[in-house]
Amino acid sequence: MSESVPPLEGIKVAELAIKLRKYFDTVYGAHIFLAIGTVIASYWMIIFATATVFSLYESLTFWLGALILMWVLIPFSIRLVPYPSPIKTASIVKKLSAWVLPFIILYTASISLILSKDPLLTDMGKTLNMGGAGWYLAVTLGLLLNHFVRERQAYNKGQILAKPFLISGVFMLATSPAVYYFGHLDIGAGNILAVGLTLLGYGIAAFISIRKAYRWLQGE
Repeated sequence: MSESVPPLEGIKVAELAIKLRKYFDTVYGAHIFLAIGTVIASYWMIIFATATVFSLYESLTFWLGALILMWVLIPFSIRLVPYPSPIKTASIVKKLSAWVLPFIILYTASISLILSKDPLLTDMGKTLNMGGAGWYLAVTLGLLLNHFVRERQAYNKGQILAKPFLISGVFMLATSPAVYYFGHLDIGAGNILAVGLTLLGYGIAAFISIRKAYRWLQGE
């Protein structure tokens, strides 16, 4: 005959299960955050190399095609490697809107300005999208929007232990002037710096999240 588990022991087991779930959700989320970020950054490195070799930096069609292809790459990455439970409960539309909307708004504005017949507006559009500055700012806005739309709620409810979207978003916002500066000096250098800082921001966010989860599990 099997022995029954004492009520107190049952409570401890349940508490441990909840604690482990929160820990693994945070750690898993940090790893996936870094993995998907790496995929996207690698994609843009390939795009920049292609633009350099074939002299496509001035081709509006090329960049529009690259952006459209990225819209396909993002949801594919999300579906291929699902997020942990606190974020997975959101609809796919809500997930994508927080990422894609800043891109659509920013690039539509910059392209509209570039295509304008007014020389001043054309120069403004080129300045906005110079040397990686445009997409870097769009990624930054997407990260911060993700935080305020979903991540903050999950964190306040105690479902996750860290805020990687906020950490990386703030880091990229703080470093955006450097991307603009490098982009005005050299388009290629601006794009390379933007990709490097993006990966660095994702890495910092992931490492902080994993460390916070570990220290929380240890009771520190």
